[in-house]
Amino acid sequence: MTRFKAAAIHLGVCAVVGGILLALFWFVWYPDPLFRAVGGLEVFLVVLAVDVVLGPALTLTVFKPGKKSLKMDLAIIAIVQVAALLYGTSTLLLGRPVYVAALGARFDVIRASEVAESDLVAAKRALPMWGPEWVGIREATDRAERERILMSALAGADYGHMPQHHAPIESMREEILKFAKPIAELRMRNKGRDGELTAWLQARGLTDESVLFQGLKARGEDMAVVLDATTAKVIGIAPFKPWD
Repeated sequence: MTRFKAAAIHLGVCAVVGGILLALFWFVWYPDPLFRAVGGLEVFLVVLAVDVVLGPALTLTVFKPGKKSLKMDLAIIAIVQVAALLYGTSTLLLGRPVYVAALGARFDVIRASEVAESDLVAAKRALPMWGPEWVGIREATDRAERERILMSALAGADYGHMPQHHAPIESMREEILKFAKPIAELRMRNKGRDGELTAWLQARGLTDESVLFQGLKARGEDMAVVLDATTAKVIGIAPFKPWD
């Protein structure tokens, strides 16, 4: 076997693994456009580069038929590549969005690493594994718990981070509609992108009059949650700036 053939086989295997990971991250764990909103795309591209590019390139460099240390060299490449892949994948899984929480006046993206184990125990549930869940919230009635959440919110962890206080998003219909804003305001905040916004709406059979929006707070980039103007049903996340 020539080194070019060995590198090509290695590249083929890595491409298959990379394709599977891309599908899982892009369509399941970070459904578009949450990859961009959360800010995980850069990490994923590094992981993909190590998996698809670096490994086969090293194989091309070290492979030489009859070389005494060939098996050892290839084993080291495989170990380093698998270790880097596992580390990158685990990092992305910890950073994946697990909840998109309606707080009334805005939505928050909650990542797996931001949910405390004690809150999961209190909620008697595990984190969603196959994509983020859209949830509403139910305010605490206990005074001590309300004070705890207030202090936690000052540090950046609000009701959305605490699954024991989650509720069906449908239960917040009136509150969501009360604070939702017309698309005209979204256009105003995204001057020069009128055509993009119109195209986003038309692709879904929508008009400015049929929908409203609320802001989505995320780690990487804030976006807009587009809602049905009558039912408050979530239509999707639009990659447009929701506030100044």
